[in-house]
Amino acid sequence: MTTMTFFKNLVIAGVWSVCGTALGAAPAVEHAPAITAKWIWKAQPDYNPYNQTILARKSFTLEQPRQAVLYITADSFYRLRINGQWVNDGPCRSWPQHFQYDVINAASYLVTGKNQIEIVARYFGVGDFHHVPKQAGLLAQLDVTLASGKVKSIISDRSWEIAEADGWVVNTPKQCIQMEPFEVYDARQDGDLKFSRAKELYEFSQGPWKDLQPRDVALLTRQPVSFKAFGGAHVVKCDGWNFCLPAVRLMHPGLIEANNNVGAPCGMSCLLQSESGCAITLQADTFKVAIDGQLAPNDQEIKLSAGNHLVVALVHDLTGHKKEKTLRFMNPQGFKLVNPLDTKHENPWCFLKFTEFNFAINDLHVHQYLDEVSEFVVKQKGYFKLTDQLLREVKTPVDFEKSLKPRAEQMSSKDMFVLDPNWQFQQRRVIGDASSLVKQPQAMLFNTPEMTTVNPSSQGDVELMCDLGEQEIGYYSLDMMAPAGVEVDIFGIEYITPEGRLQHTGGYRNGMRYITREGLNHFVSLKRRSGRYLYLTLHNQKAPVQIRNFSLIESTYPVNAVGSFHCSDARLDQIWAISARALKLCMEDTFTDCPLYEQTHWVGDARNEALMAYPVFGAADIGRRCIKITAQSLEHYPIVGCQTPSSWDILIPAWSFLWGMSTWDYYWYSGDEQFLREVYPDVIRNLKGAEKCVNDSNLFSGPYWNMFDWSGADQNQKTVLHNSMFMVGAIDVALKEAKVLHDDSHTVWLKTLRQRLVDGVNSLWDEHKKAYPDSIHDDGSVSASTCQHTSFLSILYDIVSPTNRAAAQENTVNPPEKMVRLGSPFAGLYLLETLEKLGLEDRIVEEIYHDYLPMLETGATTVWEKFATSSAGPVGFPTRSHCHGWSSAPSYFLNRIVLGVRPTAAGGQAILLSPHLSNLTWANGSIATIKGPISVSWKVGADKSVEISCQVPEGVDVKFEANASLAGRTVTLNGQKVQ
Repeated sequence: MTTMTFFKNLVIAGVWSVCGTALGAAPAVEHAPAITAKWIWKAQPDYNPYNQTILARKSFTLEQPRQAVLYITADSFYRLRINGQWVNDGPCRSWPQHFQYDVINAASYLVTGKNQIEIVARYFGVGDFHHVPKQAGLLAQLDVTLASGKVKSIISDRSWEIAEADGWVVNTPKQCIQMEPFEVYDARQDGDLKFSRAKELYEFSQGPWKDLQPRDVALLTRQPVSFKAFGGAHVVKCDGWNFCLPAVRLMHPGLIEANNNVGAPCGMSCLLQSESGCAITLQADTFKVAIDGQLAPNDQEIKLSAGNHLVVALVHDLTGHKKEKTLRFMNPQGFKLVNPLDTKHENPWCFLKFTEFNFAINDLHVHQYLDEVSEFVVKQKGYFKLTDQLLREVKTPVDFEKSLKPRAEQMSSKDMFVLDPNWQFQQRRVIGDASSLVKQPQAMLFNTPEMTTVNPSSQGDVELMCDLGEQEIGYYSLDMMAPAGVEVDIFGIEYITPEGRLQHTGGYRNGMRYITREGLNHFVSLKRRSGRYLYLTLHNQKAPVQIRNFSLIESTYPVNAVGSFHCSDARLDQIWAISARALKLCMEDTFTDCPLYEQTHWVGDARNEALMAYPVFGAADIGRRCIKITAQSLEHYPIVGCQTPSSWDILIPAWSFLWGMSTWDYYWYSGDEQFLREVYPDVIRNLKGAEKCVNDSNLFSGPYWNMFDWSGADQNQKTVLHNSMFMVGAIDVALKEAKVLHDDSHTVWLKTLRQRLVDGVNSLWDEHKKAYPDSIHDDGSVSASTCQHTSFLSILYDIVSPTNRAAAQENTVNPPEKMVRLGSPFAGLYLLETLEKLGLEDRIVEEIYHDYLPMLETGATTVWEKFATSSAGPVGFPTRSHCHGWSSAPSYFLNRIVLGVRPTAAGGQAILLSPHLSNLTWANGSIATIKGPISVSWKVGADKSVEISCQVPEGVDVKFEANASLAGRTVTLNGQKVQ
């Protein structure tokens, strides 16, 4: 096999190599393996590069392999192939202080004779919300047991060959602040790679990755999914010059972070030359731009006379999560740009540094720097004062020479800018229909020999839309014949309005670019992405392109769909189904918030999702892992982190307290007392850290991100009442766990701390408003705002005094007009829990109808981040994220209320059975427990009697309890009369 053929087979696997690949669970590791593999990489001066991808390979021979286990990990990503078969992507997310390697059963991929391991490894070199990169590194060890009984080990060491994988373009922006760099693959560059011997960096346990342990969660699936429909073809156009400046990285080279408060005090300048005058339109949401000393309006036409014009663009968004700053010339005609330092330089821009104003502040400690005289504040004010002056006063090349040339640096375009195709999709204009240019459009939707032919347009680029039929997440897979140099952009969105308006994903670059080689092209993306509608656009097309297959390879946690729900109202069935599907798409190596925008393990989101997923899918290992990986954050923070692991240092106290509750949820589902014993010290440690923030008013108060809900409540204060209430809930969990563990060493302290918080909260009850205030302002004044949330939390966690309980219940069930109401399904879970505690089961079903039917009415296939009635969504669209796992409460409560199954003992040992009819005539379904599925069905007879059937695993105790919906009816359970 030639080197070129080998590399094509390695990194651009066709769909056929995926379809037959079966991923089983990793083999059990009973004891720590003897790993002698070395950490390796390509030999180079710097092992902290930005967005570097390498190809590593090792050939070896085997005689009758019988068993094989492969241990593999990398910082930050790997794709493993053995003998041409795609085996796995990894590793799972983990803190560098507790790094994990994958354990893979590799026997089925090996043959007698020559074998080859091939690994694409990618180092991000930048912080995200999933990793804390340390440096480039790859480690692999294959232990093979032969028929003879001999064990042969193939370890990563200097005998491996490594080459730079030039096909993956380095200079791209981050996909978004939460994720790694944007994926661009240029197949023209995957020719004869220059392999050399690997550089051994460290012994197994000697690198910056500590406490290496095997992966503790199942490997993700790979299931090819075809599109359900071809959605049409259009000719689109988007002309412009896009200059995307990686400002933070240029000002802070090598810094690994994802914080808001990292400055980008810089800019750029060029000369605009026009022979006969011109009109320009700029898009510059992150720059202030001046032309000849006049501020240029954004996205409006500017007319310029003939001659030279000095353009100065200085960063305006000095801080924030936009690490790249973009300036764009739309539809440029009649002018050119040249470099003011050297008019013949290939890069028309020079880079401007304001180094004296540079700063990098950890967001966790930013409150320490907010004083008016702090260096942090002084630098920001100084930067804006100077740059505003320069934008006004630097009008000519002479002014530039005097004021900006000392700051100017000449750089190549490749070093100064990154390639960002995203804008061409989001800014595209539809020119016309392209149906006549597309032959057999349906052919590309199926894995057959048929091909879709796309002819080029002289008017613009041809864009194809394909509909998956429902929200999905996975890898893009493409199989096509094309001339060299066609830029194939694939971007996904979640929603299209009935009028046909696309809901773009804003600053989240939800797509990739593939640049074709001449002839046959097969490609599977490295990145998992989500959406329902995929847009494939062919830029720079000069000749016909034939697409044999375009599909998505779904990749999620391998859920076992044990839970189910069906009833006489099909709408509730649909609501349950889209809730369960959203949960599935938000299950990776941890629970995540959403599959598109972030894919982040937000700890509060994970508490909701685990609680809902246990009865639907089981998935105990993923719940346990979320608890463990978050407990490890106590090595970094005073209370557990809000997204773990992460390069963003920030705390949401409510999420920390919800993590404590998640430890009880896991124990209640699993009955795993040993794990509870292991994690209980961290539960106490979390509360000890929180206690340091309890002020003299007996309220939790801290300079953190004190959110709970997207509702408009007054929560941007240090002292927010819901934090103290959640802390009480976390204390209650600790007390229950102490009882299970027979540990009373903290009981007195916990009860005392609980009472302090209860007293502090209740001291703020407003007798006039009959409610709690949202918060206390820093000046000591009481917030004028009241919200529904504090009332239902006060009931849920037994905080409100008996004299005020009725008023709190009224606020919960029927909040007054001026009270801030629920804003998202996330907080909705806690409202529904409170309604259940109040015995208002029918109201829960009413809330589900009210909040989720609007989703069905828009054709939603997953549940949304926000309610349709929320004012916090993007203008003109019902929500931001159309798939958010935290919103899946119907999949939890419909089984608890309508089927009436409520566990009453840890580990599924006992249940209370009490179906609520809720104006239905029949219902059936099942619930996952650690002991096995529980199935329930019931129906109302013609005589109004109710027949219930319930099957439970052996050893599970069932207790029937009547309720108001069954009053006056004859009820039988498994043929026996119970009422």
